[in-house]
Amino acid sequence: EYVDVVARFGRDGSIDPVCVVWRDGRSFPIDEVLEAGSFGTLIHGCQTARYRVRLGRHETDLYLERREPVPALGEGERLIWWVHAYDQVKPGSSDAAAQ
Repeated sequence: EYVDVVARFGRDGSIDPVCVVWRDGRSFPIDEVLEAGSFGTLIHGCQTARYRVRLGRHETDLYLERREPVPALGEGERLIWWVHAYDQVKPGSSDAAAQ
C-alpha cells in the first residue's frame, strides 16, 4: 500500500519517518524507528530502503523507494513510501490472539 509519510530530513542527509498517513486520512505517529536501512542495489532504475518501525504495539516494515529520473518521459527522481497493509502485533499484546 502506497502511503503518505511525514518525515524529518536531517542536516546530515538522514531521512527519519515521523508519521504514516493512510489513503483514507487516518494518521499513525511512529513511536520508534527500530532499524533504519540504507538504499540497496539499483534494480530496474529503483532502489529501496527498509525502515523497521513501531506504531503503538504494532511493528512493521516501512519502505522508501527511490526511482531514478527518466528524462525521456520528463520524470525527475521520485521518492515513494509504501508499507505492507497487514502487519504483526508484538507477542504478548492483547491483539495477538485476534490474529
